[in-house]
Amino acid sequence: MARAKRGHPGWSRGLSAASDSRVAKAAASARGRKRGPYRTDAGSIVGDCPVLPIDVERQSDYAYVLGMYLGDGHLARLRRTWVLRIYLDATQPEIVERCARAIARLNTFHRVSHSDRDTMTIVRSNGRCWLQLIPQHGPGRKHLRVIKLESWQREVIEQVPMSFLRGLVESDGCRFDRIVGGKAYPSYNFTNHSTDILDLFCWACQLLGIRYTKPTKYVISIARRPDVARLDAAIGPKH
Repeated sequence: MARAKRGHPGWSRGLSAASDSRVAKAAASARGRKRGPYRTDAGSIVGDCPVLPIDVERQSDYAYVLGMYLGDGHLARLRRTWVLRIYLDATQPEIVERCARAIARLNTFHRVSHSDRDTMTIVRSNGRCWLQLIPQHGPGRKHLRVIKLESWQREVIEQVPMSFLRGLVESDGCRFDRIVGGKAYPSYNFTNHSTDILDLFCWACQLLGIRYTKPTKYVISIARRPDVARLDAAIGPKH
């Protein structure tokens, strides 16, 4: 398998979670069987998404992908299907790779690809089942519409809150050094203009027992040393 351009190790254009040809064939067959009941109109979905319900093995991937979508994702209609796009910084290839692999593991029925646009890398996956996997989609920008999780989504995140928090941080967050009295203190910030998404970030922090502050209307800050250390151990720095 050829490696992708621009420093994306370990995955290529058209990445599939099924590296074994027999697994790929079985996935394709199942995809064909499931394709019939779907409708491309979001208001008239019929049938079941083959990925739902989310099993235990995919909970972490689902929570991470959902966090990525809420931060820098978009779900759009194409001619015959829908596409999930996650917009990421091309200078962070390890995050691009992690996002692509999480999507591939979560939804083995559709391929994952990427495209580069200046300093941005767009990770994408086509498929109508994204409508049911991410019911928060809708017209317009996220901060201009209500963002509420379904009960089943909340149940998944309650099992793996750190994965959800990681998706949010790696999309719309950053780790930086706060200078106080000439000394550098590492901190995390999460920035978003949607109050609903900010509330979800705070909820995930509460599930983990992580303290946070709100220095501005659109920013959540995590600065206590024990909390920063927990995020460093689970997420790692993103500058």
